[in-house]
Amino acid sequence: MGLFGGKSRDQEPIGRDDRLHQLEAENRALKSRLEETQELVRHLDEDRDLLLGAIERLQPGLSPKELGAALLEVCFKPLGLACFYVALADWDRDQLEFVLYHEGGRVRQHPSRKLSDRAGLSERVLSSRRAIYIRTLEEGSAAGSLLTAAEQATGLIPHSWYGVPLGGEPRPAGLVSFQSFQTDAFSERRRRVMDALAALMSTCMCTQEMVQRH
Repeated sequence: MGLFGGKSRDQEPIGRDDRLHQLEAENRALKSRLEETQELVRHLDEDRDLLLGAIERLQPGLSPKELGAALLEVCFKPLGLACFYVALADWDRDQLEFVLYHEGGRVRQHPSRKLSDRAGLSERVLSSRRAIYIRTLEEGSAAGSLLTAAEQATGLIPHSWYGVPLGGEPRPAGLVSFQSFQTDAFSERRRRVMDALAALMSTCMCTQEMVQRH
């Protein structure tokens, strides 16, 4: 009895230490999951506020340039953008017109170009009638990204580029482009938010066009 009792007493502290280490590991895992959940909730709150702000600011009756300016004000800082533009496609005149182009901290004039030349990423979005995501500078170069005069002069070139068509039937009316200096800056969740922002702008544009026709 004494021998067995002594062995049990010797092993008891070891068992307590193992259980303590297990509880500490479980506590760290729970804390990590809690932090991840809190971060997710924070991002969801940011997305909600961003979309609500866009709904408040983007209204039928505004011109595409005014809608673009309103969207720029709503999303530029929350999305951490380096560049943002809205371009309209005039299929009859074979022209791609940049009605709003924000780059280098200010709105700039950007020359129009022929759609049929299919010169850059914008034309790829329009011809494919789907959003295109470019994650790196190298990927953009391989896909035919064109550098602006400011980018050539400063060397400050966005690495991430996301272009979303405005409408799609029978052909897109234009596109919105979101850009960041960071590599692979836009997660799938963020791109869904951008899709929703572009869809809202498209709806405002279509509503205004219907009003003008009647």
